[in-house]
Amino acid sequence: MTAPEPAHASADDARRRDNERNTELLAAELPAARYIDARYLQWLYDDNPYGPAIQRSVDDDHGLRIGHYALIPQRFRGRDGTVPAAFSLHAVVRSGGQRKGLFTDMGLEIYEEAGAAGWQLTTGVCNEKSIGAVVKYMGWKWPGPLPVRLVAPYAMAGQDARKVASRTVDAAYLASAEFEQLVAGLDAFPVEQWTNSYTAEYLRWRLACPATTYAIHVTDELVAITSTDVRFGVRAVAVLKLLPRDGRSGLTTKLRAEAIVSAACRFHKAPYAVYAGFNPHVALRGVQPPRKLQPSPLNLIIRSLSPEIDQGPLMIDTFEFLDMDAY
Repeated sequence: MTAPEPAHASADDARRRDNERNTELLAAELPAARYIDARYLQWLYDDNPYGPAIQRSVDDDHGLRIGHYALIPQRFRGRDGTVPAAFSLHAVVRSGGQRKGLFTDMGLEIYEEAGAAGWQLTTGVCNEKSIGAVVKYMGWKWPGPLPVRLVAPYAMAGQDARKVASRTVDAAYLASAEFEQLVAGLDAFPVEQWTNSYTAEYLRWRLACPATTYAIHVTDELVAITSTDVRFGVRAVAVLKLLPRDGRSGLTTKLRAEAIVSAACRFHKAPYAVYAGFNPHVALRGVQPPRKLQPSPLNLIIRSLSPEIDQGPLMIDTFEFLDMDAY
């Protein structure tokens, strides 16, 4: 006699099949290397230390997946503490199925469920043609496009750059005491509004993304997380996150990032770096490219999920590539 299959195995199989169907839709509508298999969605939706994603999908009468949308859990830290929050992503409707209200219906259901679960706010990024609809019909707030800077290595930072410790992030490093010790003080800088909370638990998961290889760069005052990309046909450093160590930054004194970015360019053998977003604790000089040459989508949107947070004054202190799903 064959033993019955454990209930959790059936649930795991169902999630796996659902991830595969969502992967097919995302690959068809949002072509990118990360969507080649369902490992990415398993990591993103199921392995998050804060719990599973809240998501909705829609199939047509023939069982073809034609719509999908998700919120992944995060934690945002404000002046009075940390609250459950989210990042909005994968708002996808299959070509030919637009203008049927699928995205709006999925979104409003997800926001209601997230709010009922105690999630307080969510961020997202969208393209310019979608801003009007998400603000008008789905209750989002649009603070404006994220600034983008192209940053060349600083010649004057050469000596300081040689003092930067750089290494590739791998599974062994994420499991090490060295990593635990390094990140212990990275969530201690002061905030005025809200910022993504990078605890050791969350950062270990975030840097285990199966679609990207990361590097980490360390000085006495600052930690930078980077990856690489190709922009304008040239290899570039993508500066994903700049984190002051042990609360060393104050809102009136900015840390300088010249040495750490120069070290990242040397580590990745890239002639320049690209940075998108804003960080009140770190100064990073660079040149803003024309909007048409900038990565997309990079329009920050914000939404309260709870009556406890007034959306009118709601603002985000710090928002960079690692706070979204760009890398």
